[in-house]
Amino acid sequence: MKSFRSWGVLGLIVAALPLGKAQAQLGDSPEVQRGITVVNRQRPDYDPLGVRLGGFRLNGAVEAGLGWDSNIFGRRRNVVSDGFAEERGSLNLRSDWTTHAVGVSANSVNRQYFSESRQDWNDWDVGGFGRYDFSADTSLQGQYRHYRAHLNVYNFDVQAAGIVQPVAYESDEFSVTGNTRLNRLGLIAQGVYRTFDFQDTIIRNTLTPVSQNSFNTAIGAVGGSYALAPGRNITTIVRVQDIKYTEAIASRRDSFTWEVLSGFDYDFDGVWQARIALGWRQREYNGPGIKTLQGPAVEAAVTYAPTQLTTARFRLTRTIEESIRQDSVSYQRTQVGLTVDHEYLRNVLLQGDLLYDRREYESPNQTAADGVVTLTARYLLNRNASVIASYAYRRRLESTGGFQEFDRNLLQVRLRLGI
Repeated sequence: MKSFRSWGVLGLIVAALPLGKAQAQLGDSPEVQRGITVVNRQRPDYDPLGVRLGGFRLNGAVEAGLGWDSNIFGRRRNVVSDGFAEERGSLNLRSDWTTHAVGVSANSVNRQYFSESRQDWNDWDVGGFGRYDFSADTSLQGQYRHYRAHLNVYNFDVQAAGIVQPVAYESDEFSVTGNTRLNRLGLIAQGVYRTFDFQDTIIRNTLTPVSQNSFNTAIGAVGGSYALAPGRNITTIVRVQDIKYTEAIASRRDSFTWEVLSGFDYDFDGVWQARIALGWRQREYNGPGIKTLQGPAVEAAVTYAPTQLTTARFRLTRTIEESIRQDSVSYQRTQVGLTVDHEYLRNVLLQGDLLYDRREYESPNQTAADGVVTLTARYLLNRNASVIASYAYRRRLESTGGFQEFDRNLLQVRLRLGI
């Protein structure tokens, strides 16, 4: 299941503005600092040590487990359930220098269903980055990453296209980011080029030309932040995006998008923190018959840490994303999420996640909204081993255009081994 941060086929790049490094401590405990949550807190007794290789550190992990999916096709009728095996792996080699940085990493997630092998999928990515530090406040970073991923069969776009198996795609991403700070003023510039290459799918011995929806996109962003005080910043960012489809038959779907957002990144008291940006976004298409998409743009994240053992995180985004449907080009997507993390014991971590995901299509005029509840428990056995158990419930709360609502349950248990 994709997390809230997953941006589907396409989401605009969120540039991180350079913020102040000063962090005031909460109370007298040296272990508790502003911005340190249950998720990113160091656990000296259970964190893997990694492998030191000169000026580099190597971290890695493998996971394997079993699960059960109650509705693998996302249907209301003719429901099919199946068990599956899932394996995950990750490697991360990064420099440990005081200035500059380089690194490479690779990740993989594979799932094999016991009966419905057509639903199997294999996602992986590999890439690296390099950062040159001109000073403590100025740096330039370049990054490349290759992805192989998929759209789930219960994805509304996939269902609307009449496809009954995962839609695989490959993607290459190149990005360059530079940032600097001049006293209280922080500046950032970012350029991203990314390709999306969809693979055709065969359904009932008939080829479905999903590859016609392959496209390339270039994104440019410039932003600034003004520090009122350490951890308290006013922010503004401007982005432009050009999308060009690789097949001439789809050239009418080419588009240009601009957006402007302003807001703040604010640490109120160490307990409440918020990053909120509001603005306007507009996308115009090459095809004269395709209506311009425009509307409010929202990016918000609020963190509440009432105690050292509990953290609540609220997220809200509104974006324009591309569709793989032949009868629709893009849709406006609103995602609202709440995640609560709790350290029940030093080696028992609990997490609950609520997600509301709504898609609004202009032509044809359709809407689809999903609600997802995910519960996860992580039992840390020692530095190198942990057991992860999760349960997810998905329900299609709203669906127009003849598509039916459905329920889906997903159970999973995995063993994780790390270095």
